[in-house]
Amino acid sequence: MMTLRPLRLSRNEPGSWRMAAAGLILSAAIVGLAIVLGGTTARLLNPIGAVLWLVSAVLLGVSLPRSERQMLGWTAAVASGVILGALVRPSGLIEIIVWFALAGAVIVFAAADRVGAWALLVPAIYLPVHLLIGIGRAILRNGGVRTDPPPTAAIVPLAMLLAAAAAGAMAAKVVRRGR
Repeated sequence: MMTLRPLRLSRNEPGSWRMAAAGLILSAAIVGLAIVLGGTTARLLNPIGAVLWLVSAVLLGVSLPRSERQMLGWTAAVASGVILGALVRPSGLIEIIVWFALAGAVIVFAAADRVGAWALLVPAIYLPVHLLIGIGRAILRNGGVRTDPPPTAAIVPLAMLLAAAAAGAMAAKVVRRGR
């Protein structure tokens, strides 16, 4: 018989960051579904996906595995998230894949992350930055904040995560070999 054990949010518990990663993936799927469905359903689903993304990002931040160079990893993650949030629009699939993969690998190398989990900080930080920029633009225009899904391909939110995760996993393999 299978027993369920409670989730413990801890840097020493591998399931913690994986649960946060699953939350990010689920939220990307919800936003993608909102993009596909459009209309009123999209306006309901998109904020749910955004809130789940933000909660998962916080959970990821508190449950990341320890690394040799945590401060450098966090610096690279925040810088990458801010730069991508300010400069990269979620419109081109190839552009998203390239930039998020590159940033994910840089963070893993910077943190000396042996697992690759740190790469997920890129998309986790990207969304809050993207939202803050959108809110700032709305305030400057005296307009409302968009609740509709972004005008992009439905696969883009998931592509951000998968590109960062795949590049992070490859970079972590290089980090492990360097030991």
